[in-house]
Amino acid sequence: MSKISLSAFVVAMLVSSTALAHPEFQSAEPPAGKVSAAPKQIRILFNESVIPQFSGIELKDPSGKKITTGKATVDPSNKKMMIVPLKDPLAPGDYRVEWYAVSDDTHKVKGSYSFGVAH
Repeated sequence: MSKISLSAFVVAMLVSSTALAHPEFQSAEPPAGKVSAAPKQIRILFNESVIPQFSGIELKDPSGKKITTGKATVDPSNKKMMIVPLKDPLAPGDYRVEWYAVSDDTHKVKGSYSFGVAH
C-alpha cells in the first residue's frame, strides 16, 4: 500500500469512527448515587449535543411510580446539557432516572441512574 493510500485509509477510518459516535452520559444534577436537596429540574450533561425533541427522561419514585416531568430542553449556551423541569417537589426518598438522548447525528442512546432526596 503506498503512503498516499495508507494516509487516505487512516483518514477515512478516523472520519467514519467520529461519524459513528454516540452521545455519552458525562454527569448529572442531582448527582448519580448521591443524596441532596429536592431538585427543581434534572440536568444531564453529555459529551456531544443532543436534540431535545427526541430526548428526555422518565423519573420514578421509590415505589416505581412514574413522576410527571416537563419537556426536555437544552441549555442555550451548552447544547450538551439536557434540562428536564420537575412539575412538583420531590418527597424524601430514592429516585431512578431513565434517560434517553438523540444526538445531532441521530444516534439514540439510553441509560439510567439513581439519586436520593434528603429528609
